[in-house]
Amino acid sequence: MRVELRPLESGTPGQGRLLLKGWKGATTTLQLTIQESQDQQFLHPGKTWSTKTHSFELARLEEADAERLQVVLDSTIIDPLLELPGSTQYLLTLQDAQGTKGEGVIRLSRDLMPSSAAGSTPSAAASTALHSPPVAEKTPDPAPEPEPEPELKAPPKPEPVPVVETPPVNKTSKRGPLLFLLLGLGLLAAVAFGAWYWFSNNANTTETEPTTQENIEEEDSFEEEEIVQADNDVSEAEADLSSEENLQESSAASSAGPAMACSIEALGEQDELAFVQGCSQADMTSEALLSVIEAARDANQCGIARRLYANRAIAGDATIALAYAREYDPAYHQANTCFSSADAETAGYWYQIVLDVEPENSEAQARFEELGG
Repeated sequence: MRVELRPLESGTPGQGRLLLKGWKGATTTLQLTIQESQDQQFLHPGKTWSTKTHSFELARLEEADAERLQVVLDSTIIDPLLELPGSTQYLLTLQDAQGTKGEGVIRLSRDLMPSSAAGSTPSAAASTALHSPPVAEKTPDPAPEPEPEPELKAPPKPEPVPVVETPPVNKTSKRGPLLFLLLGLGLLAAVAFGAWYWFSNNANTTETEPTTQENIEEEDSFEEEEIVQADNDVSEAEADLSSEENLQESSAASSAGPAMACSIEALGEQDELAFVQGCSQADMTSEALLSVIEAARDANQCGIARRLYANRAIAGDATIALAYAREYDPAYHQANTCFSSADAETAGYWYQIVLDVEPENSEAQARFEELGG
């Protein structure tokens, strides 16, 4: 199904026409789902995205021309599609009340504008003259009176300093200096005797103390080094054990990661959305994923098969896009529950996706031209 989103002829921001070519279901009571390619999330009301599926209700599709149907969409859908990066692709899924389902990648027109672009423009008839209300004249405030300068006072006169008369020195007495000299000599003799006595009694102890102190410091240092070395050995052992445990846990986690969730055996163990998300996160080759898609198709898990085809093809996997095109190509089509009839228009669209990734792909080029692309 070919899906285009174009602006209205009026160019109203936040609105657009959704054009559908190749829709084979009913034109009333429809469910519309939009999924983005970056994080595989679905559009919800309020212009939000979530991993939980949500469907918008469409009352009716109208004829746009002989080959296409259309419906007008508002900012609820237009705005969020224009907010994400330009490299984002959107997968639209349409389903009627009878279960007929179609899907296609939305081609966004460059002329679409979000509702925020509406803005507000002044009326052409509005006057450009600006009128300001009259301003009452203010009487000037009286100039402040200068403050009187402080009177200069004469510096105070210095008070007279009283003169103290010193008593006359008695020069006739000579006993004072002689007495002080004798006391000083006696004090020096006492200090010298005390120093000699202390030195003679402590000479032996000062010779042995440094050696003993050095031995004690060496023993303490040796014990500390042994303790530090023992702690280092324990830390290294614990680190090795922790590294080994982390490696085992990492190996176990990697072996039981998303790759296990995306397998043929897990097809019947999970719901559709969880399985598709697990496959989207798994690091799988194109051939491995194609085996899962074919198993889902053969098991009538049509939603899983279509979503895995579309998500991986939109992400730029040419191998998956080529296989998806063959499902609709009349030259390769094999009737099954998921792809009941050939559709040249849809096949040509996915061949075009292949050529966008691999312009030199001869098979895709030949089939695209053969189908009238």
